Amino acid sequence: MASVPAGSWSTAGVDEVVDCLGGAVHLAYAEAAGEGGADVAVIVAGFSGHEARTRARARARAEAVRALCEPSGAGRPSRSAGGRAAAKELRLDDFVGDPPGSTGVTVPGVGLLTGNRYLLPAEVVWLDRQECGVEPATSGVVGHGVPEAIAEIFAHDVVARWWADPRRPLLRVSEQLDRLLPPGVMDAAAGLGLRVSAFVLSAQDASVALVTVGGDAGALAVAADRTVKSAVSEAFLLAMASRAQPWHTLPLPDSMRRFAVWHREGDYAAYLEGMAVEADTSLVHELGGLRPASWPEIAAHRFGHEPVAVEPGTPGQVAKVVCPGAACYRATRSATVLPCPIP
Repeated sequence: MASVPAGSWSTAGVDEVVDCLGGAVHLAYAEAAGEGGADVAVIVAGFSGHEARTRARARARAEAVRALCEPSGAGRPSRSAGGRAAAKELRLDDFVGDPPGSTGVTVPGVGLLTGNRYLLPAEVVWLDRQECGVEPATSGVVGHGVPEAIAEIFAHDVVARWWADPRRPLLRVSEQLDRLLPPGVMDAAAGLGLRVSAFVLSAQDASVALVTVGGDAGALAVAADRTVKSAVSEAFLLAMASRAQPWHTLPLPDSMRRFAVWHREGDYAAYLEGMAVEADTSLVHELGGLRPASWPEIAAHRFGHEPVAVEPGTPGQVAKVVCPGAACYRATRSATVLPCPIP
């Protein structure tokens, strides 16, 4: 997918790339210094030959997470300098059904289709452990680019809704992974005893992939893109990074979800296999459309509201995208005893 730069963040901390899967995949590690001496650490995975891009993604995400853990710019401004019209305030119930009491603190944002200014409830922006009664959603944090952040929210929404009501067909593409992932990746994974399975949910304008990587540390990740191949590739990389990410560096809800997948890896794999039907081989070669809509347009169509960019520091450096109406800001019910594995 096309990428919009996340901004020229300057990262203070470790900048390291290490190989895994015999060099077919690598992991980039980055830190950003936070307030009070606390460091933010992230791990991003990439395929061989893209080390510089992976390192840049790790740096950008580390700084974005750091900025979102320091809501020092939050307030309740109603009119900007220059006499422009007051920003539209979105309420917590625009994001969460039956919301808890709000803190009343807002964060400024900019609409990605109209350029309109918004005031957002800080509860859906912050990532630190605020006592606000709303899960600190990590969906939409900008690491690769703004379109990719929107695609992440889209993927999480599709999977969360399917987990609650699994009537949409789940397509198994595990047998086609040799063609969906770069050459040598599956051989390297098999040589290390890793079990990789992949499934696809079709949605309007995009495909959503669920990839599980089992072995000594099970992980499940999801991603959306215009083609099955690109969605599966991104979900696989997210799962590989998830296996390497220390749980203590994550918000508590994310740590609990990853623990559930690790502890009940076989149950999650069996559930997905039992729900899936084999995909037609033509799915591997599907095209993404001649004149595809942009990700902001896709999000607005799905959620009924344009996505909103959050710029907590320098204007133009987007740290997070939020989408009113998406399912990632509240706990998702499950049609099975297994908790939904994603926000």
